[in-house]
Amino acid sequence: MTHLYQQHITKTAVHLTLQFFLLLAFLLVTAWSHAEPAYTKVIEVTLGDYRYMPKDIQLLVNQPVILHLVNVDSFTPHNFTLEDASDGLDVNIDIPAGESVDVNLMPLVTGSHTFYCRNKFLWMDSHREKGMQGTLTVAPERQPKSQAGR
Repeated sequence: MTHLYQQHITKTAVHLTLQFFLLLAFLLVTAWSHAEPAYTKVIEVTLGDYRYMPKDIQLLVNQPVILHLVNVDSFTPHNFTLEDASDGLDVNIDIPAGESVDVNLMPLVTGSHTFYCRNKFLWMDSHREKGMQGTLTVAPERQPKSQAGR
């Protein structure tokens, strides 16, 4: 009788422990999935020869994106500056020669913004003055097809 009682207690403890870990895993996955937006769209921007490629970038409002900035110059460091904090687009990041950097963006307002390289060699024109700038345009969210015809 005592043996059967001990088996019952052991099974109950195992089940409770298993339920606890399943609940904990569920809570962690739920919290992680709601913690930050998923940055699924990646746009690669190449920096080199005093220009950005592409120099015109199109985004959608409230749609997170990763800018993958790749400096293809072997000697010249570059920079990506986009100054508009009110729109969720405040970036000032250096990209060393031959390296890449990822930038997470979440545009909050539609509109057009200029991005540029703020680097400058002594006694020479700045990279921006040499033409290293572009335009980032934030368009309204696309309407679902069922609402587009209304």
